[in-house]
Amino acid sequence: MTFDIFQVDWITVDIIIIVLLILLLIGVKVLKEIYRWRFFFSNASTIRRVDKHPDINAQFSTIFIKKCSLTKSTVSQKEDLTKPTIIIIRRYRKLMLLKALTEAFCSFGYSVISVRLKSLASNKTNKIALEVEKELQQTFPAILKFYNHDIDIMIQNYNIIEFNKRVLPYNLLLRDSACKNLFLINPRLKPYNQDLLMTLLKYSYKYPQLITIFSEKLNPILKNKKAIKIVLNNDTFKNTKHTIIQKSKSTFKYYETILLSKIIRYIEK
Repeated sequence: MTFDIFQVDWITVDIIIIVLLILLLIGVKVLKEIYRWRFFFSNASTIRRVDKHPDINAQFSTIFIKKCSLTKSTVSQKEDLTKPTIIIIRRYRKLMLLKALTEAFCSFGYSVISVRLKSLASNKTNKIALEVEKELQQTFPAILKFYNHDIDIMIQNYNIIEFNKRVLPYNLLLRDSACKNLFLINPRLKPYNQDLLMTLLKYSYKYPQLITIFSEKLNPILKNKKAIKIVLNNDTFKNTKHTIIQKSKSTFKYYETILLSKIIRYIEK
């Protein structure tokens, strides 16, 4: 039996080859995205512990700690004991970025607490917003107290780095002398956020520890026009600590070092 090359359905073969090439390109893209990040800390002296904090959650009605972890370096130096703790309020989408930042902070001698919070909506009634505000003021000192009871390495001074999409009512927290800096990283200027964020920014001259950092782009195509127009070009806020990282997307991919340097600069001022 001879093979007749002219009876082969070359259109089907071409389609199959094109589909396989597309799948190969997608696979290469996925691998490139995944393996540019390290899944584990490369610094052997960095240790991490995860806690649920049921005792702390029992104290609050509007705030719930879904997950909390402490990461620190086992190589403690004398000056490290005077450095404020860094508390990262995170969401799952930026997990790889936060791992890289956490390891970098630990290399600088900081202890890092990563926490996922769940809170009731703060835009329904003023009463709920006030309760969330009061409980936020108590949550972070309670977490620090918990870890100090077991480890006794952290002072009560802390910096908060906020990666949540939704801005929480931080007014009372900003009046806490132990809160040295509050970083809002790329907060979304949506209707549910904008009023609260603008209220914070309006009185930011009272709170020099309030810092916002925006990416120039929201994605590879669209620019972060609202941030530029409402915050960065607003005469009211020009003398306050608001900055934009040029060319970066909302994930800060390939701009992690610039983001880290800006945060460290403010913390160590």
